[in-house]
Amino acid sequence: MLVLCAAFLTSCTSKLKKENEELREEIAERREGLTARLQAELDSARQQLQVTDSLLNVARQEHDAQHEWVMSHATELNDHSPEVLRLNSLRQRRDSLQVEFERQAQKVKFYMSKSAK
Repeated sequence: MLVLCAAFLTSCTSKLKKENEELREEIAERREGLTARLQAELDSARQQLQVTDSLLNVARQEHDAQHEWVMSHATELNDHSPEVLRLNSLRQRRDSLQVEFERQAQKVKFYMSKSAK
């Protein structure tokens, strides 16, 4: 009887060890998958940030040029002049791109902080 109990305990222990090893392997695989996905998300966020930065620079240049022109002709224009309306739309676009740039920069910072851990 004692021999049967010892054999049963040994088989249970070896089965638990095997299950434990399988679980550790699965956890390691999932960790690798999460790391790869995090890196892909970081790369994507960086690319989006680059595109937004380029668009923001163009919008700033257009806005600044239009602003300079409107200011030099301010006495001739009113609030409903096409040039003033264009300046307002350029300002709106510039501000929207600035907000988007800041959002994407925070996203990149977040992914970088997660990948550093």
